[in-house]
Amino acid sequence: MLESITIAVQVGLLYIPLVFGIYITMGVLSLPDFTMQGSFGIGGATGAVMAINGVNPLTAILVAMIAGALTGLVTAAMHLWLRLNVLLASILVSAAAYSVALVIMGSGNLSLMGKKSIFSWFQGLGLTPQASTIVAGSAITIVLGLLILVFLRTQYGVSLIASGQSIQTARGLGIRTESRQVVGLAIGNGLAGVSGALIVQNQGFMDVTIQNGIIVIGLAGMMVGLSLIRANRTTLVIIGLILGVFIYRLVVVYAIQLGINPNLVQLITAALVVLVVWLRNNGNVLTGLTSKRGRNDLQMSRVKFYEEDRVASFF
Repeated sequence: MLESITIAVQVGLLYIPLVFGIYITMGVLSLPDFTMQGSFGIGGATGAVMAINGVNPLTAILVAMIAGALTGLVTAAMHLWLRLNVLLASILVSAAAYSVALVIMGSGNLSLMGKKSIFSWFQGLGLTPQASTIVAGSAITIVLGLLILVFLRTQYGVSLIASGQSIQTARGLGIRTESRQVVGLAIGNGLAGVSGALIVQNQGFMDVTIQNGIIVIGLAGMMVGLSLIRANRTTLVIIGLILGVFIYRLVVVYAIQLGINPNLVQLITAALVVLVVWLRNNGNVLTGLTSKRGRNDLQMSRVKFYEEDRVASFF
């Protein structure tokens, strides 16, 4: 049991920046941004190349963050200036990012064996690989969590939240929602780049396929966390996101220990996201089915959903 929790925490800490990023773009700004899959890969590729060239590991992570942020800015530019739907723009940028990562790396995979990382720093102090991952990951999580907490409490951060909750109301208040979207996409994708660099430094190699399915993993952690904490207080939300990542990774660890084929992990993750979202939006469904009034309320809520669920045209 303790070993499973340790593994879940160890791996989960590396994905927390990604989940923070998804929360900023999808949770705060309500933008269906899939760029982070590409930003994650570009962050990993950038971090790997810099590590191979002997760059300070912390500097490599910062540059990976900048690379991820620039990827997000490309999506923002396509959305705001070329007037492409955010979802379409992010899918196109994510696809292009795969090729960009290959160009950065010069090959499909790179080995970082023997290269310095932030984890090797702590190992040099006598810590085990597991302990060094937990200590380094915890330090980065605390720093990023505090920075996001402070940022969202500033006047600019509040305007960012307002832009996501109701863009029409925000514009009516004189908020330049376009600039908020640009900043939000840059921050979210920059955090995804940090996660990519951390994963690469921790596992000691970079493979271009590292980005495949990463959005679903991040969504799983975010949705579990938001389901745990239903309050609007930013501090509780940040804590919930962290706990959500740990719980998700614990589910994955137990699934593998039970003998489930590792190839089915992505399927399990997708199913978990669907289940959590369904329960979050329809928590009273099971109890509602037991009475006529409950069934009528359920039917009315479905009709309301069908009426409100409209997706903007791709083109």
